[in-house]
Amino acid sequence: MDREATFRRIVHLSAPLSLIYYYLPSPIWSGGPTREFGLLFLLLIVLIVESLRLLIGFHVPGLRNYEKKRISAGAWAAIAMTFTMLFFPLSIAAPAITGMAIIDPLISAIRNTRWYPWIPMISYFLLAISLLSLFYPLSSRIIFAAAIGSFLAIGSEALRCRRVDDDFLMIVIPLLGMAAVICI
Repeated sequence: MDREATFRRIVHLSAPLSLIYYYLPSPIWSGGPTREFGLLFLLLIVLIVESLRLLIGFHVPGLRNYEKKRISAGAWAAIAMTFTMLFFPLSIAAPAITGMAIIDPLISAIRNTRWYPWIPMISYFLLAISLLSLFYPLSSRIIFAAAIGSFLAIGSEALRCRRVDDDFLMIVIPLLGMAAVICI
């Protein structure tokens, strides 16, 4: 595995660290900005850097060749995580963000084997049910939410969309599916 791919995997696996957001006080310090403002400010910085990258064309470690002239996977993930953290509770955000962080690199490693898509789907399901069980009593609804999330995550990763990266899709689509099952 080359250094760029290793860097991408490290970035992927670090995505769940963003869930610390839920434990930040709001305001962040006495008289300071709310945590929501801080989150949006960080997204703004990401989008400004991404815009400059696209305009100027500087190289960012870990970017794939096809990302040179389009919004990067990292920027798409930042948009998805911001949306998730602004509008959904930790209980649903945790499996969606952690699922993308762990399962997308797993898919990359085994896509061309006989284990795809079964190992990623089972892995996502087990991860989702484990995280959901930290917040909700285990029930048929929670099992169904984990199953829906798993199906939607693996299905959304398989989509080949030229405009939206799978890092965004693998967070938002399962998130919405799990939220629909849990909150309805």
